[in-house]
Amino acid sequence: MIYIAIIGDIISSREIKERSESQEKLQAILDQVNSRYKAVLESPFTITTGDEFQALLRPNTRIFQIIDDIAMGFQPYQIRFGIGAGSMLTAVNPKQSIGSDGPAYWHARAAIDYIHDKNDYGSNHLAIALDDQFAARQINAVLAACEFIKSKWTATQAELLIGLLHKGIYEEKFSHKEMAETLNLSPSSFNKRLKSSGLKIYLRNKKAAVDLLLNAIEAEGEAADD
Repeated sequence: MIYIAIIGDIISSREIKERSESQEKLQAILDQVNSRYKAVLESPFTITTGDEFQALLRPNTRIFQIIDDIAMGFQPYQIRFGIGAGSMLTAVNPKQSIGSDGPAYWHARAAIDYIHDKNDYGSNHLAIALDDQFAARQINAVLAACEFIKSKWTATQAELLIGLLHKGIYEEKFSHKEMAETLNLSPSSFNKRLKSSGLKIYLRNKKAAVDLLLNAIEAEGEAADD
């Protein structure tokens, strides 16, 4: 079976003055995510060291929504995310993501290393690694564009994505009127903020990235069965 592994690495964690508070905040976010997305989790998000956490998931369409739920919730601190797809060589622990090993996690670690080497001047905090390196390059190009868009958001523009995530929405088609009311904005102010943020392009590209990822996983699974 092909799994998706995620490794999260807090950026500049040693420079965080309120380390205990940030750890408590991260644990609370991961607890919420583990509850909200338990249907797709094989091993829940688990803090493995002071500045890292990881999880193992079944292939699913919500992978980037999950990552943004964590990333946006943990602001103002930043996290780099490495995603890997592959098999597992050891038993999967359904209670915590510790003690398991295999290509899925190896690829996730390689993706973290990729971000260290190529973070596009600090704007890119997300990458993927696969056996299919051509597919990985395609996906990473799309993800880098998304990360660049997000890096330019003001706090008020970021509130648009946060508002959608709170409602469980992660696609470019949504009710502008409902979101404007949620954010206490007039329709014109909401539309102006939405247009300047590029949020719909961001979400459209995330949909393209997850489609490419799932297609690559399906092809890898078919190859393994041959």
